Amino acid sequence: MLLDLDLIRLDGATQPRAELLTDVMEEYAEQMRNGVEFPPITVFFDGTDYWLADGFHRVGAALRARPSKPIEADVIQGTQSEAQWFSFGANKAHGLRRTNEDKARAVKSALGHPGSSGLSDGAIAEHVGVHRNTVQRMRREIKPVAQEQESDLHKLCKSKSRKGRDGRTINTAKIGTARKGKADSERKPATKPSRHMASRIHAPTRAPSPVEKMTTVTLPHNPVMGARTLIEVFDVNYLRNLVTELTNHLQGIES
Repeated sequence: MLLDLDLIRLDGATQPRAELLTDVMEEYAEQMRNGVEFPPITVFFDGTDYWLADGFHRVGAALRARPSKPIEADVIQGTQSEAQWFSFGANKAHGLRRTNEDKARAVKSALGHPGSSGLSDGAIAEHVGVHRNTVQRMRREIKPVAQEQESDLHKLCKSKSRKGRDGRTINTAKIGTARKGKADSERKPATKPSRHMASRIHAPTRAPSPVEKMTTVTLPHNPVMGARTLIEVFDVNYLRNLVTELTNHLQGIES
């Protein structure tokens, strides 16, 4: 379909290349002025926004050559997150050839995306269009960074001094200990609760409820697209129970 350029969202973190090349956009723009037709771009429509997933150089060229004219686009019904996942594999078989930097950026982005959850290195490599060894190497490079950050946090917590907001250095090793000069013998001994207070102390009747597993979902304002998003994320039994609970809740509000 033909899509107005000002409707296309370019800010959805769907650009996987290390950098966009201005000279390529200028070259494409010149070809467009000369009547050359380019393949359609790919956008994901979530019911509200059109997220560009493939064709950043072509859109850049169109904005230079014919900013007031619509561009040919393949529109896929999907969320911004799905557009991001799609973009990691864009240009693996067509378009401007990707550099090694482009591939590395796409792999790192894919490893940090929810779409890679539960996927093997081979499956991620196939989606992005790289060798499995590249994914394995990138995964090894990402882990040490996280471990180093965790180590720095551990050191900070274990440090015997830290600087407060007012700039003063606080000796954390003394936190929780008795004030200097006060012997253990001078401390007021702990007293047992009185019979009256003991009667008000209750043992827990049951263990705390386990924390429920949570799945974060971003829903579009369009109810139809929202329903499709839920169908893609949850199984049938969960959705049936959800519909029942929603129906009961709404009936209670309306009554």
